[in-house]
Amino acid sequence: MRFAAVVGMCALSACARESLPEAYAVAETAPVASLDDAADDPAIWTHPDDPAKSFIIGTDKQAGLYVYDLAGAVKQFLPAGRPNNVDLRQGVVLADGWRGDLAAASDRADDTIALFAVSAAGVEKIGAFASAEAEPYGLCIGMIEGAPTVFGAYKTGALIQYAVTGAGAGARVAQIDFATQLEGCVFDDEMQVLYVGEEARGVWRVDFEAGRPGAPVLIDEVAGASGVKADVEGLALYKTGPGAGYLIASSQGNNSYAVYDRAGANRFIGRFAVGEGAAIDGAQETDGIEATAAGLGPDFPNGALIVQDGYNRPRGEAQNFKIIDWRDVEALPFMTRGGAE
Repeated sequence: MRFAAVVGMCALSACARESLPEAYAVAETAPVASLDDAADDPAIWTHPDDPAKSFIIGTDKQAGLYVYDLAGAVKQFLPAGRPNNVDLRQGVVLADGWRGDLAAASDRADDTIALFAVSAAGVEKIGAFASAEAEPYGLCIGMIEGAPTVFGAYKTGALIQYAVTGAGAGARVAQIDFATQLEGCVFDDEMQVLYVGEEARGVWRVDFEAGRPGAPVLIDEVAGASGVKADVEGLALYKTGPGAGYLIASSQGNNSYAVYDRAGANRFIGRFAVGEGAAIDGAQETDGIEATAAGLGPDFPNGALIVQDGYNRPRGEAQNFKIIDWRDVEALPFMTRGGAE
């Protein structure tokens, strides 16, 4: 079991003196081509016939989308503006008759929500629609009443719900205004719940009824008992069964990842770090994350967690994404003993 305690995690802009359990990456992607702050958000596409051939889509927010195999090798690069966040849903049917696996990305090059078809052959752009505000930032997809919905999260604090009405069309449905900058979000299709990261405040939960959002509820606050520290960045779900599993959040300010119950009131369970392994460095200053419980072949039978690494080594190397076997997360001490008391 690949975990250990770490005391003192320091990166370029943050240092935390605490003891946390660690998981370790078993693979990492090739670095993106752009330097400085470039890699940002991953998504996972599951191959319907051969799970070991599933792949990771990652954003280079200065240049486009990468497609990586599960060993981290580049399968495709698609020049696609300046995509910040990316998410996908498989088996989508749009109102205009389009069918397939659909990805969406927030494109700050032209202030649009870009749409892509995803298949075993790779990723292809099929259209885009205008963002209701300038500089679309965070993004996630949800299925609401059987139809895909894109949520755009903005630096202004706006959270805008868009119905995807065609391969290049979308319409604003609703808007919630938070006090400060947003980015990460994830939608629980089964539970009809949206989780949103307000970077300087914490993690919010928004329950949906009849396709419309209710009032946001703060489930964890930065500088609170959980130890989550601003910025709150990526959010991901790991679903183990009906209504069961975990919500994971990137706590960028102390290079850690918080785990919550998916069920009920999203009880905080614990935090961990992705540590420095013998062959692969750890992850610090993480932006986007993604997780899946789908078996991804013999190397990832219980799925995987993908995290952006904001400080890839050796020094000067461009950013990339770390790939963690979920078995190492579920073996962490706080997971095996049932979480925080």
